[in-house]
Order: sequence, then C-alpha cells, then structure tokens
Amino acid sequence: MTTRPDVPSTVDEPAEREPLSRQRILERAIAIADEGGVTALSMRKLATALGYEVMSLYNHVANKDDLLDAMLDEIYGELPPIPDDVGWKAGVITLAVDHHDLLLRHRWAAPLLPFRFPGPNRFGQAERILELLTAGGFDDDLRDLGYHAITLHIAGFTQQQLSYSLPDGGREAGMARFRREVTADRFPLMVDHVHYHETSDDRPDGRPDEFRFVLDLIVDGLERRRGT
Repeated sequence: MTTRPDVPSTVDEPAEREPLSRQRILERAIAIADEGGVTALSMRKLATALGYEVMSLYNHVANKDDLLDAMLDEIYGELPPIPDDVGWKAGVITLAVDHHDLLLRHRWAAPLLPFRFPGPNRFGQAERILELLTAGGFDDDLRDLGYHAITLHIAGFTQQQLSYSLPDGGREAGMARFRREVTADRFPLMVDHVHYHETSDDRPDGRPDEFRFVLDLIVDGLERRRGT
C-alpha cells in the first residue's frame, strides 16, 4: 500500500480576527473621523472596518456619545507633557501651540469641544494651564481671566480656521461671490484686506502666524497686568 505525499492545501484558512478591545475601537474610530469627519463615522461602519458585528462594539462602548467622548480624550493623550522647570510664559505658549496643532491634525475634534464632557486627559491639560499661571504668580482673578483667554483662543481660533477649509471648488465659488458683491467703491479696505490674504500666501517668507500672534498678545498682556 502506497501513501500519498502531503499536498499543501490551496484553500485559504479563515484569518483569525484580532480580539476586539476598547482601544482598538478608539483607534479605528479616530482614523475614520480623521479621514471623513464625524459624519462619516457610524457604529455600523466602524464595526465593519473592525471585522465585527455592530452589537460586539457595545461590549466596549455604551453608545456613540460614549465613543465620541472617549475619542476626544484619546487624542488629548497625544499632547506632550510640559516640563515642570519651564517658565510660565514658555509653558503656556508651548501648550497652546501643541493644542492648536492637535486640533488641526484631528479636524473633527474642535467643533465637538463645547458639547462633550472632558475626560482625564483633557482635564489634565486644563489643570496644566492653571498650574503654569499659578507658578507665574497671578492672583485668582487674573489666573481665571488668563485661563479663559488662552483656552478660548485655542478653541475659537481653530474652529474659525477650519471653517475656511471649504470642499473642492468651495473656495473659488466663495471668492467669485465676494468679487461680485464686495466692490472697491463700497468696501475699499475690505477688498484690500482680502487681496493681502491672497497675495501673502505666495510670499517667500510665508504669511505671519496668526495663531501665535494673538497668543503672544494674550501672554504679553497678562504679564503686563500682573506687573500693575
């Protein structure tokens, strides 16, 4: 009796799925939102991307609100720590710039900030701003005012900046309407202002950093107020 040699099977074995976890869900949800915004994120689409049924997600997140809260706090964990030995002014500037860059990387996040309860990472960043202002010797009133000036600048400036990111063709359509309705005989300075924006984009040295300009005004103003 002869034996047949072992022949490798040509049938693909089903790939073993990577176990589902809250961390995997968050990472994939953030990737989907980064690519298409929060409107592109549904529990069904997320489950499909992970290779699971929708109901499997609910073993790890309560609902989409819980998911969005967790996504926001997850990205805040990307912010690098501010060293303890840094001066208050340098620390505030570094933290604010890092925060602004974070919200530009995850463009879906800024519009959600007023509507989502902060998690520990986001609270940690708020605490760090207050620590820096406290270390800077600000009294309670100025620390409170400074905190709100800094955080409102980060969130508000970023949201306005993102609102200018129009879909393909949207910017051209908006500029065409502007040129029709905003004429130099009626609004000469506004026309000049927009022309500055259009031409400064092509300057060899680039446009001034508007976010940093306003941030410097805030911290310089706080420093002067503290000295009075």
